[in-house]
Amino acid sequence: MSSHVPSKPEDIDTRSIISLQELDPSPVHDGPDVESGEYFPRAASPTQHGTGISFPKLGLSGHRWDSWLTGIQKYSTYPPTAFFILHLANTSLIPLVTRSVPASESYLLLTRPVYQAPGLEHLVLTIPIIAHVASGIALRNIRAARRARLYGAETRAQRNALYFWPRMSLQARTGYFVAPLIAFHVWVNRATPLIVEGGSSGVGLGYIAHGFARSPVFWNVFYFFFVTASVWHFIGGWATWMGWRVTSARKERGQKGSLDGILGFTETKTKRQRKMWWTVNGIAAAGAALWLAGALGVVGRAGEGAGWEAKGWNEMYSQVPIIGQWL
Repeated sequence: MSSHVPSKPEDIDTRSIISLQELDPSPVHDGPDVESGEYFPRAASPTQHGTGISFPKLGLSGHRWDSWLTGIQKYSTYPPTAFFILHLANTSLIPLVTRSVPASESYLLLTRPVYQAPGLEHLVLTIPIIAHVASGIALRNIRAARRARLYGAETRAQRNALYFWPRMSLQARTGYFVAPLIAFHVWVNRATPLIVEGGSSGVGLGYIAHGFARSPVFWNVFYFFFVTASVWHFIGGWATWMGWRVTSARKERGQKGSLDGILGFTETKTKRQRKMWWTVNGIAAAGAALWLAGALGVVGRAGEGAGWEAKGWNEMYSQVPIIGQWL
């Protein structure tokens, strides 16, 4: 490394940025997280100034935007989680117990007003999900900008040399994977019936079973990935909120093209971390298998509907944009 230190950020060129990758950092086993802003000083609490008074922050530490966005991302998962549990019971657990779609429909009708009441559905699902996704995207942008400032990367070439964009963890990847699947699921089961029939009162487990009978390969593949990724994202997310972070995105020390490699961060797992990894992923696997057993094993094999009801369902499936002709 040259001893010359640029006096202005504009003097930093791509070569000086790349040269950072040749540094041999001192061993660091548990360093601060650049992405979360731990390199930046935190505001001192009132007790540090001798007042003896502390105030609860409800998980929103500090006053930086990323702290507030982290809070939004966390607390926006609470209402969808309640729906998630209710939906698991309606679409999997009850069909598994009754072994019959018609017998399970009555239970679905009993709980439907809870999460499909006018206005309540948007408060429980639409707004929280949008807030969750938007806050996650905003956090990635903020952290990317912070990493770029930390290393003086001003131009696009310098940022590309640093690979400044925070790497996605498995948790983030499953979230972005699930988002369009949720949108499609809502479009088929809520939006299309609303457009065709003016409401979704006729949509239930029989409607889903009818779709499986019409296009078994498509719906089996779709719901397999949809349910599996959704359960993994929910379980992994709640594990993270409780301090069991098992989806790290850090690279091994020395890998080029990574700020984490420059800082010497490693992926070495302790015995406790390995135990957490197996526990969280085991719960996710069991949850996904349970949901799929009821959804694919019972509802997916119930067969087509009959009469005027089946005719209406055929019309709704055919009206799904782009792929309706194959459903």
